[in-house]
Amino acid sequence: MSEPSDKTVPYWVSYSEIVRNELKKLIARAAERGLEAQVRAAARKMDERLHIYPQFGDPLADLSLAPGQLRIATFPPLVVKYALYEDKRLVIVTIPIATLSHSGL
Repeated sequence: MSEPSDKTVPYWVSYSEIVRNELKKLIARAAERGLEAQVRAAARKMDERLHIYPQFGDPLADLSLAPGQLRIATFPPLVVKYALYEDKRLVIVTIPIATLSHSGL
């Protein structure tokens, strides 16, 4: 039996340096509060989903400079806003990842 020829190509996900740095700070803060495992699991799930199915999030706005959408998705306790460029299979996260209110973070 042969492999399917229409393999799904993952989306390229780019996190800005500020997003990566702020996520490290968020994980450190979570560790202080005993929530590190929960935050790390949510971050892994978020990254995985953005690579395979970024349409999961809700659209916030269409982008005018290039054909794309600004979207938002939650992976409790995390909230991520990102730009999705479907034609390029590209996801860009430039806004630091936030936390849900009442998450203890």
